[in-house]
Amino acid sequence: MGEATRITLLDRVRQTQAGDSWDEFAAVYDALILAWLRQQAITDADADDIRQEVMKTVVQEIANFDHNGRPGAFRNWLRRITANRMRRLWQKRGRSSGEEAGADIGVLAEQLEDDASRLTHVWDADHDRFVLNRLLALLNGRFSAKSLAAFRRLAIGQEDVEEVSKDLGMSIGAARVAQHRVLRALKELGAGLIDV
Repeated sequence: MGEATRITLLDRVRQTQAGDSWDEFAAVYDALILAWLRQQAITDADADDIRQEVMKTVVQEIANFDHNGRPGAFRNWLRRITANRMRRLWQKRGRSSGEEAGADIGVLAEQLEDDASRLTHVWDADHDRFVLNRLLALLNGRFSAKSLAAFRRLAIGQEDVEEVSKDLGMSIGAARVAQHRVLRALKELGAGLIDV
């Protein structure tokens, strides 16, 4: 499919903001945001509040998002929204989390806004890994389990093509073709969401 006619998940969400495209998008990002916040020791109640506010903001602002071909542009845009919503919750609660246990949301928000912080690097890696796995799950119906396994092992696991093809009962050529077809589908589906 040509570059000019390719419609990605991000494009579909920006155009419609409803229906199947939004459901696919929400299936990926709703879970990502909640899992990431919980990983930072933010309480379940606070994580759920922040997640809801992030998704609400994404719905309101996605049509204005301009990717402009910059690697990581959407990931950075979402990270900044998340940091802003964390800060708003922190300010609303009188600059404390309101819980004895749990992370200092204000400190986390500040670190998440810093492009060079360790937390930003964690966000970037977690985002790409999580989104890649979710997009691969969305491709389950389009490719055989064997093709997806070949892709995972060759492209992600960097395993030897001879070993992978032998284990999967495929020729080397078939394993490479499967790898490239899945990669092409991922690029089409995930354009703008991850850098594949």
